Amino acid sequence: MTGITLASMLFFALLLGYLAEKVGLPAVVGQIGAGLVLGPAGLHFLEANSASEHWAEMGLLLLMFLAGIESDFGLLKRHLKQAVAVALAGVVTPFVVFFFFGRLMGHGNETALLWAVLFSATSVSITAQILTEYGKLKSDAGATILGAAVLDDIIAVFMWTVFQTVFGVGTKSLLGLGVTGDTLFMIVVVAAVLALLSFGLPRVLPLLSRIPQPGLVLTLTFVLILATAFGAEELGLSGAIMAFMVGVIFSRQQGEASIEHAITLIGNTVFIPVFFVNIGLKVAFDGLGNSWILVIALTVLAILTKYFGAYFSSFWTGLSKSDATVVGIGMVSRGEMALVILDLALAASLVGRQFYTDMVLVILLTTIFTPIALKPLMKRG
Repeated sequence: MTGITLASMLFFALLLGYLAEKVGLPAVVGQIGAGLVLGPAGLHFLEANSASEHWAEMGLLLLMFLAGIESDFGLLKRHLKQAVAVALAGVVTPFVVFFFFGRLMGHGNETALLWAVLFSATSVSITAQILTEYGKLKSDAGATILGAAVLDDIIAVFMWTVFQTVFGVGTKSLLGLGVTGDTLFMIVVVAAVLALLSFGLPRVLPLLSRIPQPGLVLTLTFVLILATAFGAEELGLSGAIMAFMVGVIFSRQQGEASIEHAITLIGNTVFIPVFFVNIGLKVAFDGLGNSWILVIALTVLAILTKYFGAYFSSFWTGLSKSDATVVGIGMVSRGEMALVILDLALAASLVGRQFYTDMVLVILLTTIFTPIALKPLMKRG
């Protein structure tokens, strides 16, 4: 990515983020808007490419790591029941609705199930940013959302693995071990890595802090975030969720405040704004005239199914109505997991380019909806 490209992304992210806050919207809405202005949907000055994707992915990992390190581990454990209920209801509701909607639209089982799997996924990267901005990450709603996100990601990967196996898409499964084998292997490996970090970091970090080498602990932190995220993605899991779990482990370490400060400074200065701008760069309105009704219908369904599934499940398991509302809206955003599944479907020739564009637009609309709808609730709380 050239210097002028990066400079343009950062400048417009700063400018439109500031203007968004001036009119009462979260800064992330302005940053996504910067991508819309600069990209194919606006001035055609920039477009998402491999370089911007790499920078954006780093921003996503840092954002989710910060969400983890700022989380209250005890609070997460206390809200495990709500998190499980929200994850299950937030997957089952859109899965059932989108499958039958796909069949109603005249599609076969394969396409209808692809819709069901695609819109069952959840991304809470933007929700985590909003919760952090308003100091609500350690609230009951924040703990429930983040806990549900981890479980939701595992369920989404499992469903995609089943889909591949049933319809013979690409390889038989992500690792070639079958559905059950893949799932068990992923759980064992991730658990082993997290256990190793939990055991090793309390012993290694104090030793490293005594070495007179500037930035040594910060460098190690970066290495661990990138390495564990890469390993998770190789297994078919979301690197963003892995970064969040690594952040949770770091939250319990000595000197976590200085690590959090350093990562926050680096992330919010460069990488995180690029992540949000890059979302807007993926939007193009070419050919939308033939499918805008479908895009609107899918967007409404995507919002309602996640909201009601998460709202009622969290309310029935003990959260207040206000917290349940925050959870419902916070789980609406799709994002990286849905985009990953969509990319895999495109690579396997399950979908065409126009269908891909329509689905990307729906995913982005749900992503933009979340911070706009959450803002009034955060002020009220």
